[in-house]
Amino acid sequence: MLQHYLFLKFREDTSDGHVTAFCERMLGLRGAIAGIQRLEIGRDELHDARSWDLVLIMEFASVDALRAYQRHPQHLALMAFNEPFVADVASVDFTRAERSAMTSARPRSRIRG
Repeated sequence: MLQHYLFLKFREDTSDGHVTAFCERMLGLRGAIAGIQRLEIGRDELHDARSWDLVLIMEFASVDALRAYQRHPQHLALMAFNEPFVADVASVDFTRAERSAMTSARPRSRIRG
């Protein structure tokens, strides 16, 4: 599964109402775009200097499924709605390792007495 994490910083003058509307519309894409297998949204609570305002955590079957989502007309319309309010954006995309592979690759702890 391809994990797609998107981080957003909004312009300082962006209203809470806009951010809420963006989140609601984003969640609405789950039922509208078949390739989205998981969609979770987190809004920052600490507001530290290094914090991002919002993270989208998404899962797709493949890179092709992500690319199809990115070209989907409803996604493009939502990006046009949000773009004027975005100060910065970053993303991380990676294939999640199988749980058994992650477990077997973990270094073992050694206790010395």
